Amino acid sequence: MQSLRLGTEMNSAEKILSSVETPNLFQYATSELSQDAFLCWLMAWTAPEYEAIDPQLHNAANSFISTIFKLHDLPTPMIQSIKIERQFKSLDVLAIVNNEYAILIEDKTHTKNHSDQLNRYKDSVKENFPDLVQLAIYYKIGDQSNYRSVLKAGYQPFNRSLMLAILDNGIENGVANPIFIDYHRHLQKLEASIAAYKTTPVAEWKTHAWQGFYQALQTEIPGDWGYVANPRGGFWGFWWTSQADGHFYMQLERERLCVKITAGEEENRSALRRKAIKETLAISEKRNLHLKKPARTQSGKTMTVAERQGYIVTDAEGIVDLSKTIEELKRY
Repeated sequence: MQSLRLGTEMNSAEKILSSVETPNLFQYATSELSQDAFLCWLMAWTAPEYEAIDPQLHNAANSFISTIFKLHDLPTPMIQSIKIERQFKSLDVLAIVNNEYAILIEDKTHTKNHSDQLNRYKDSVKENFPDLVQLAIYYKIGDQSNYRSVLKAGYQPFNRSLMLAILDNGIENGVANPIFIDYHRHLQKLEASIAAYKTTPVAEWKTHAWQGFYQALQTEIPGDWGYVANPRGGFWGFWWTSQADGHFYMQLERERLCVKITAGEEENRSALRRKAIKETLAISEKRNLHLKKPARTQSGKTMTVAERQGYIVTDAEGIVDLSKTIEELKRY
């Protein structure tokens, strides 16, 4: 009887522990420098002398390096040596493999590349290590609308999905290192917050859910998304050229759909705005687009000429119906 009671108590304790979210290192180490440190730490485990110490972690680290080589369409060498340096000429991470390859990692957690920094990093590495083959990586666990400038600079995006696949596989193969596990859980939590738009009522969406929603729209509507700063605090938006009239572009400002127009340098903006409002509302009435004159009208380089609240189609629980919402947006 006593052993039965002890067994029941242990099962209850295990259930409690499995349901409790324990403190995560990366909940507090949120800077890109902290993530740089993790990537350096992980790559360091590829050194041959560490295989006997923790073979599972060694293999997971090699999977990370192997993925980098695959992204550049190169065969993965047997790693005999690896030298790692942080903040090399302002580049986040530089790893030299076998004295033959230079892995350049620029880590953009939730920010984007700017100016000509990516090309400068490559030039600096070339100047200091002219004989090494460069494998430039743009490491991004957050999301951004496109990677056109990244690819143009010769960098390959290494996104959250790729990293999660490596971490998932490592856990399945028995990696038990607490740092590795914490980073895995950290990315899982981020992934869940971005996918929350699928299961959370629209009224409860947070920033990551809106980003996930905009990415889903982007698979069907040729547009871009990002943060739009303004004096009122800014917002995450999605925009695309009108399918009905190329003079206009559409912009989603969370739950508000706006029809916008851009004024030329020599155009009379007030006259252009009045004409555009009249034309847009006439089209809306004819096609039942549910557009209204904006509550506030201002003259500027770009101007809102019509708007619609509540364009997102939802079910009875307030959950987005993505296919119907996309179908509705394609009418504009």
